[in-house]
Amino acid sequence: MDAIKLLLAFSPWIAFWIISSGHSMLSLQIGICVASLLVVVMGLTKLHRGAILWAGVIFFAFALVSVAWLKEKWVIQHLGVLASGTLFAATLVSILLGHPFTEDYAREHVPQELWDSPVFIRSCYTVTSAWGVIFLANTLVNFAKLYWPKAGEWLYQGLEFSLIISGVAFTTIYARHAKKKRLTLSEKTVDSSSQ
Repeated sequence: MDAIKLLLAFSPWIAFWIISSGHSMLSLQIGICVASLLVVVMGLTKLHRGAILWAGVIFFAFALVSVAWLKEKWVIQHLGVLASGTLFAATLVSILLGHPFTEDYAREHVPQELWDSPVFIRSCYTVTSAWGVIFLANTLVNFAKLYWPKAGEWLYQGLEFSLIISGVAFTTIYARHAKKKRLTLSEKTVDSSSQ
């Protein structure tokens, strides 16, 4: 999975995060509306799928009603925790259901005959687990932001951004390593069968 496709998969969440950082009710409402539209478009075009698609549908539908329409103060205050928590919960559920969310995206880069291989499945669990840790860490950062706001908004946003970038970097490096390992193993298999 390359970094561009990975960022594209999270684009509704990233758009929401960037647009709603304006710290006004209007920027929050615009962020929710843009992200909701992106979730629908990406779901229809199959750019977004599986657990992350459903997490986006559920979260942004909830946000549209409770924030953009009803302007629920508690939800508005806890929206960062709820957003990151939703992504963490979706990741955890995808693992518990035996279908890690990264599998849907990884299949685009791996030959179909390898989809059922233990190595491929283990790789999907590894990458999904890493994202689960990142989403949990972001949930804790947003929780800290509520109770220790004096630490500074820039610090919290920097932490959130750093966690997402580290996830993209890990996924990219891990995918390249797995592909290289797979190609090396297939070359060894070809060499041993030709002897």
